[in-house]
Amino acid sequence: MIVALIFSILFSLAVGIIAARNRRAETVVIPLLDVLQSIPILGFFPFVIFAISGIIPGQAGYSLAVVFLIFTSMSWNIAFGVYEAVKSIPQDYIDLSFMSKSTTLQRITSLYIPASLSRIAYNTQTSWAVGLFYLVSSEIITEGATRIPVRGIGVDIITYGLAKDYTAYFYSILLLVIAVIIWQFVFLREFSLWAERYKFVEEPRAVSRDPLMKLYHWVNQRSVSKLFLLRPARGATSLTASVARYRRGLKYAILILLAVFLVFEAAAAVDSAKAGFAGFNLSALPSDESAVLVALATSFVRIWYVYFIVIAVAVPLGIVIALNERLYNSLVPVIEVIASVPAPILLPALVPATMIAGTYAGELTAAIVIFTGMIWYVLFNVMAGIRTLPAELFELRASLRVSTLQAWRNIYLPAIATAFVTGS
Repeated sequence: MIVALIFSILFSLAVGIIAARNRRAETVVIPLLDVLQSIPILGFFPFVIFAISGIIPGQAGYSLAVVFLIFTSMSWNIAFGVYEAVKSIPQDYIDLSFMSKSTTLQRITSLYIPASLSRIAYNTQTSWAVGLFYLVSSEIITEGATRIPVRGIGVDIITYGLAKDYTAYFYSILLLVIAVIIWQFVFLREFSLWAERYKFVEEPRAVSRDPLMKLYHWVNQRSVSKLFLLRPARGATSLTASVARYRRGLKYAILILLAVFLVFEAAAAVDSAKAGFAGFNLSALPSDESAVLVALATSFVRIWYVYFIVIAVAVPLGIVIALNERLYNSLVPVIEVIASVPAPILLPALVPATMIAGTYAGELTAAIVIFTGMIWYVLFNVMAGIRTLPAELFELRASLRVSTLQAWRNIYLPAIATAFVTGS
């Protein structure tokens, strides 16, 4: 975990700074990171095991493979945090660094890295939690029917749970929680509090310096709706103009595909209802392709409704905790410990507990696991967005007697916008 975290921070500094300061690199790196972070860690699993064990055979190769898999779960959100932090540096500081004839290395060490420390610290807490979340999946390696013994607490916990040795299962989880608490107080919490000293006392002055404005512009210019469904603007390129000639036919084609998609989804829902929510009867659908389409739609619906629950919980909770110093000091260590307990190791205990939901037990279990995998990204980033606000804003609110409702609408919610996008 520690080795993977070190490599994640180094990787994130390199990639985040390059993407934030180089326009050409930004148009490639940010979409690429977004795609890579969307691939579940198990998607990397077969390739990583095959590649690394082929080069470094034996336990050393398997241990390195586990480190790499944990790295793939840790690195993306730290990289986005560095990117956001460097993009948020006030232009005055950038101009001053060039006026003082600083070298690129000096700007990196004296400006870009210090400006990124707060985001790195908060996202490190999330990365540690997510790394533990995937610890079990990473440490259990199989080749065909053969299970390869990789030593780790995740393997022990799941082994005891499946064997129904609940005494050993409980003590293993307790040991993990104690280790997490020690690690939080020795490093993660101290790092986050120390990093808060590196924050700017003013906001970027121009809208064009918004951290994600260029990314939004890049996506907008290349979106399907821009190319296929909207009329071309004056002076449009010949490519856009030629595509626009067929926009009506493409629009109807997309609508027809969407209608077919919804029909399959409705058929699956009806079939599931008849089966008492025991699972989709995919054999009743017209083809394997439609079955996969329905399964994809079902998974996406599940992800989205849990995501909205996460927003409803994490955004107000993160703002309230970050605004109250006493609440922050007392609750954050508890939240960090809870976040670091991986949900997969709780499955042996969680599945029987959710049986009270009857036919919805499977859905409830999936929702809980997804919720615990999502919420920490949003919560820690929201807290970081508030905690890095300049003190002048709070003094201004007090002097102008801004009400709580106005402060939430005009200060806090806008202030967390970029951090919320990064967390999402």
